[in-house]
Amino acid sequence: MTSHYGILPQTKESMMHILRHYEAFKEDRERQGLPRQPMMVGLSGCQGSGKTTLCDTLTHLLRESPYRLNVVNFSLDDFYLRHQDQLKLSQTYPDNPLYQQRGQAGSHDIPLATQTIQHVLSAKEGEKVPIPVYDKSCFGGKGDRLAETEWKYPTGPFDIVLFEGWMLGFKPLPTSLISNTHHQRLNQLLIPYHHQMYPYFDIFIHLSPQQLNQVYQWRLQQEHSLRLTKGQGLSDEAVRLFVDSYMPAYQLYLPRLDQVGFYGYGLHGEPHAAYEGLFRRDHGYSQPNRHLRIVLDSDRRVLNSQTIREPNQTQQVGWLTTKRMCRIALVGLLGFVGFRGRRWVIHQFFKFSNRWSLQ
Repeated sequence: MTSHYGILPQTKESMMHILRHYEAFKEDRERQGLPRQPMMVGLSGCQGSGKTTLCDTLTHLLRESPYRLNVVNFSLDDFYLRHQDQLKLSQTYPDNPLYQQRGQAGSHDIPLATQTIQHVLSAKEGEKVPIPVYDKSCFGGKGDRLAETEWKYPTGPFDIVLFEGWMLGFKPLPTSLISNTHHQRLNQLLIPYHHQMYPYFDIFIHLSPQQLNQVYQWRLQQEHSLRLTKGQGLSDEAVRLFVDSYMPAYQLYLPRLDQVGFYGYGLHGEPHAAYEGLFRRDHGYSQPNRHLRIVLDSDRRVLNSQTIREPNQTQQVGWLTTKRMCRIALVGLLGFVGFRGRRWVIHQFFKFSNRWSLQ
């Protein structure tokens, strides 16, 4: 499976994206005088898109020659709430169908996720890092987190961290755009992901469906495969109902991710987070084209692959923007040139200042 999947276009594109940024990432940290740290890759894709297989394959390939990198991968699914906490969440919102099963924003242990990410990023030589394991078959398919003795314990330090999840990159929208009460709760529970988890992602890869209804077909294929290999799986009707519960999130948040990307902002007037934009205000990795979008057809074939350019906001401290600094310098320069030279100077300065602010 790995050798076959390793030659697919989505694998090649993802490998190129990661390796291109990995070298720049190391140079960026050295230039800033920051300590050594692995590069963290966020990988998002709908259910059945192949994100878990892609993540596992990338891990395998990056560990092999000629790269020989220490790579660790884990999933947002690993951080689902314990069974009893998921029951409490369902009881808290008894009339909200989105929270009668795991999966949505709010059904993950965000403090545990951020603690694990921090541990992985700071792991010393020979240090084993505990990563939770979630068993979806527990409690009749409702799932539960396994005991710590059954967690994964990879050994640091790491070079690259791959973190995948179906809803990574989904961000809260302005409340004025959401009228449904149940969806408003979902929107509110996305806030911790946006502010506490997403800032750790240095680069991002998104497997995007050409048509959203492909998710039903992909999920059906998964269940049919389970029936062949394990003799059990959800019925086709159960799969449809299962995917139905995720559709509100896809319909609300996928358009934004597809249009402006993970590091974009302001599509609907949202506030500008510190990790967003071309130049991160949290001093994180700020090379351009950090988001790779791979569009898949119903057979998971790559239709299009491109990076999404981050917006370059005008750098501003109070009222002093880049353009205003140029205008101030212009006024000073005009005092040193004669009348005949002023027209040319004015033209060149306005041309330069506009170009600078768009870099």
